[in-house]
Amino acid sequence: MNIKSKNVRTVPFYRQVADTIRARIIDGQYAMGECIPASIKLEKTFNVSNITMRKSLALLKDEGWIVTQRGIGTVVVRVAQDDIIDIKHSGLFTDWLNWASGKTQQVDQSIIDIVDDHGSVHVRALLGVDDEENVWRMRRLRSKSGEPISYHISYGTQESKKLIKVEDFQGSGSFIEMLQRKFPRKIIRIEQHVEAAVADMDIAGILHIEFGDPIFFMEHLYVDENEDVIAITHLHMRADRYRYSTSINLE
Repeated sequence: MNIKSKNVRTVPFYRQVADTIRARIIDGQYAMGECIPASIKLEKTFNVSNITMRKSLALLKDEGWIVTQRGIGTVVVRVAQDDIIDIKHSGLFTDWLNWASGKTQQVDQSIIDIVDDHGSVHVRALLGVDDEENVWRMRRLRSKSGEPISYHISYGTQESKKLIKVEDFQGSGSFIEMLQRKFPRKIIRIEQHVEAAVADMDIAGILHIEFGDPIFFMEHLYVDENEDVIAITHLHMRADRYRYSTSINLE
């Protein structure tokens, strides 16, 4: 699975138009409850055909941004503030945990599978496993209002496999809370790496987005008191549903 494809892609015109109208809604140019410009005017603005504009508006309707009301026009019915989840980095573990667990965002979680896996060269090197040893892999899907928003893949050594119980992840159960409760050694830190990426066909299918759509790719390394990486989580997060925010203290 190519999780960080950098191939140049051509975005269809109807997607470019839909993305621009969506951005205008998010920016407040088209406000909640107000009509967007008539289709014929938008066709001239974007210099596209009627067919292209119909496809653009149909996409935005399917996503729940707009509805057509007879005798009124096409009305904005969704605003981004209702849907965006903040990835907060304030320096406080509790703030980070609230985001990571989904406790404060009404996020649902489901386990796809927990299996033994050979793991990639990168994962095996971080975990320090021998060539003949398997790692375990757990896949989770998080959704909000029935819509997939992030896909998590965790890996660990056989030492921690016996700790993994499906019931620990029901509702908003988080991976780090489980490790803190059950792992025999203290987890002293999480190292986080963040990249801007695009969805490959596998990720797009799981998250119900288009191939090449922007996502956040995050790698979490869980480090114990011996300075060993005892588990890894790869997070693929829809860029239209998450916002990365931090606070920088200048004093």
